[in-house]
Amino acid sequence: MTSWRACLRRALAWPAGVAAAVAPPVAALLAAALLGLALLAVVVLVGALLAWVAGPGWWRPVLERLPAHLVPPYPEEDLLPLTMTVLATVCLLTGAGGWLRRRAARDESIDTLLRRVSTWGVVLGLLLASGSLVYADARSIEATPERRGPEGYAEAVRRLGSQEAEVRLAAIHTLRRLARESERDRVTTADVMAAYVREHGSAVPPGRAGRPAADVQTALTVLGSVHDVPGAGRDWVCSCDLARIRVPGAELSGLNLGVAVLTSADLSGARLSGANLDHADLTRADLRGALLDGAALPYAVLFMADLGEADMDGADLRGADLFQTDLGRSSLRGADLRGVDLFGADLRGADLRGADLTGASLSGADLRGADLRTAILRDADLKGTNLKGAHLAGANLTNADLTGTETGGRTKLPPGVGVGQAASVGTQ
Repeated sequence: MTSWRACLRRALAWPAGVAAAVAPPVAALLAAALLGLALLAVVVLVGALLAWVAGPGWWRPVLERLPAHLVPPYPEEDLLPLTMTVLATVCLLTGAGGWLRRRAARDESIDTLLRRVSTWGVVLGLLLASGSLVYADARSIEATPERRGPEGYAEAVRRLGSQEAEVRLAAIHTLRRLARESERDRVTTADVMAAYVREHGSAVPPGRAGRPAADVQTALTVLGSVHDVPGAGRDWVCSCDLARIRVPGAELSGLNLGVAVLTSADLSGARLSGANLDHADLTRADLRGALLDGAALPYAVLFMADLGEADMDGADLRGADLFQTDLGRSSLRGADLRGVDLFGADLRGADLRGADLTGASLSGADLRGADLRTAILRDADLKGTNLKGAHLAGANLTNADLTGTETGGRTKLPPGVGVGQAASVGTQ
């Protein structure tokens, strides 16, 4: 009885003979094709590495000119497995090409070299491919709960309504990660965080000392930094509705809150050092004792806001509306107040040393006891201003209008500057 091995050998005898007859030319052709593909993969890899070294300023304009179907949709986190996959392809193609090329080689030394190349190419290719698969699988497991599973965007938003603070805090962190990974989710995330702060921050009793709860503080941080990702730039502004929120003592330093609506907000004692509040609406906001040193508030609306004892050293307040604002005992040393409207503002005891008030309107303002030494008040409107006890030694009052200004015995003016007239001299 014929064994199964003999039957299998006979069945493969004819195909093996045909393959032996055509193997050399076919092997040479396949080897050339595979080695060509390996060379192409090397060129692509080198180009990708050069583009990465050159930075986005070089390759982003190139990608913008490519058709949409040719732009690689790979985030930065997937560059490592992508590189490993390309390298694995190069090694496998080189190994396969070397093996096929060896079939057509007649020189024993070349045959030995090609055998080694093919062996090491296949081994390295398999190792790199395995590493790429393991890494990609780990990334998939990590991203799945956030993108597709119960921790997805909609689920995270739903969990913001949980009664447990820990659950809400975890949902906020999830939304932050999703916003950083997806540009289209950033605006929505900012709006969701604003609504969350309005609901939970406004529940704080008025006048409560201390800082906001951890979840509210985190939501504010996400709100002001959701677009601070590589390549996003600083052109984005918040423009969120945060009216009437109560977050005394909040940590908002360096956050981007441009064009935000913060009318009647309680930000007393808040830390806003270096924050961006460009064109923000802070009408009637409570900023008593707030830290605003180095903050950017150009053209912000601070109408009737309370900034008593606030620290605004070096702040940018160009063109801001400070109409009837309370700035009593505040510190504005070196602040940029060019062109601001301080009509009827309370600046009693304020420290304005070195501040630039060029072209500012201080008509009817109360500057009793204010320190204006070395301040620049060129072309400023000081009509009807109360300067009793104010210290203006060394101030630049060139072309300032002092008509109807009130002074007292302790008022110190620069030499040659008279009261009740337009000043024509001043310290330059």
